Amino acid sequence: MLTRLGIKVVAASTDPEAGARKITSGGPITFPVGFGVTAGGIEVLGAVPGERKGETIMQPTEFILRPGGEIAASLYATTQLGRMNPREIAVFVNDRK
Repeated sequence: MLTRLGIKVVAASTDPEAGARKITSGGPITFPVGFGVTAGGIEVLGAVPGERKGETIMQPTEFILRPGGEIAASLYATTQLGRMNPREIAVFVNDRK
């Protein structure tokens, strides 16, 4: 659905490569996933750092970017609740064309 609208999806994770590949291999994820994001990378992305089991993690952070890179919408969360879903993203993008 998003591809038909010209929307690209990318993801980033603080997990090391092996952990990120374990999560994405064999599943429905078809978009690029970066791995090994450091505390500095979290800051550059504008995400919110957190901690789990003594490790730095990146809290769920989602952005919709305009073609020039300007943030059109963002969502910050500390749980899975409230994450953007593809239909809502499609409506948001279509309404702003």
